[in-house]
Amino acid sequence: MNFTFILSQIIGAAGYATLSVSYFKKNKKDILLIQIISYIFFTLHYYLLGGKTGAICNLLGLIAFIIIYIFDKKNTKNKKILTICIIPFLVIIALITYQDVFSIFPIIASIFAILSFISDDENKIRGIGIIAAICWLIYAIVYKSYVAIAFEIIALSATVIAFFKNINKRNKTL
Repeated sequence: MNFTFILSQIIGAAGYATLSVSYFKKNKKDILLIQIISYIFFTLHYYLLGGKTGAICNLLGLIAFIIIYIFDKKNTKNKKILTICIIPFLVIIALITYQDVFSIFPIIASIFAILSFISDDENKIRGIGIIAAICWLIYAIVYKSYVAIAFEIIALSATVIAFFKNINKRNKTL
């Protein structure tokens, strides 16, 4: 193993660890802020592994989350319009960097992740996180990102636990 591969695995581990923590936060702002940090790590991780589509999807996801975070912070209603405008750009850029059929998975995951933050329902965000984690897991397996495989399983498990924990809390209050 070379230094770049090991470095990419360490950076990926940092990204997945922060992602897992984000889903246990109670409010949308905290989830978003921590996921912005995660996307920085993910972009670097896939760039170092040579996964162009994965790196571009994460970079565009990072930009989208920053925009959403800023507009949420200002309580502006235009976040939906801006978010919807980002999606075609994401698809075009991702398709330009298309490497193989598996490049579709980070595109799907990124679109779902961006769309999830249009919602103000934190549990919908967690539910979409489950779909995104499955897509990234498939991509990680194909690109042999061993740390991503391990941490996507952890992130997926954490997200599922947080999702159902929140559903149980809601059901008890009804």
